[in-house]
Amino acid sequence: MKFKPEMLQLYFIVGTQDTNNDSEKLLRLVKEALDSGATAIQYREKGSNSYLNTEEKINLGKKIHHLTKKAGVPLFVDDDYDLARAINAEGIHVGQSDTDPRVIYRKSPDLIIGLSVHNLAELKASQPALKVVDYLGTGSVYVTTSKKEEIPPVGVSGVKKVAENTNLPIVAIGGIQEDNVATLKDAPIAGIATISAITKSNNVARTVKVLKQRGR
Repeated sequence: MKFKPEMLQLYFIVGTQDTNNDSEKLLRLVKEALDSGATAIQYREKGSNSYLNTEEKINLGKKIHHLTKKAGVPLFVDDDYDLARAINAEGIHVGQSDTDPRVIYRKSPDLIIGLSVHNLAELKASQPALKVVDYLGTGSVYVTTSKKEEIPPVGVSGVKKVAENTNLPIVAIGGIQEDNVATLKDAPIAGIATISAITKSNNVARTVKVLKQRGR
């Protein structure tokens, strides 16, 4: 699948640690998000709250991929090259302390590669790898409870600073909810990434619509 910036418009990140280790709930949320217009899914099976073994991760990943393929939407895997290859995911997303994008590219130039760049300093430090990166994840924009963040939120201004210094498309992430997404309506970004806005939503269709439109 060829990368297009439009894939980042509404990027849903989820793993069993976000659904109380309930794989069926995860699959229901993914399907509902896709049916509502999500444009990318990231399978992020990570952290001390995840209890899946390798075989279970692969089996669940294949089920997620079945849903994304049916919807014509790319599936990304968070920093697990072997898992991404095992389930034939379209892409992989890595952080600053994860596998170097250049190593991934040398192994699998067909994979879409995303890189987390929290702020301008990390963007500058990542320059050597950016030639093989397709998009950047930037933030946290706001305080988030979904992930442990060692770097303080950068706010909308921080996202804009990164965007102004790169030609790569950006997906903003971190603490973005229905009630604050409008602050990003004029930001030069390709889209919004979220975990909790969807996993804790009582109306996924509405949440996806609001986040995609960014309050417009």
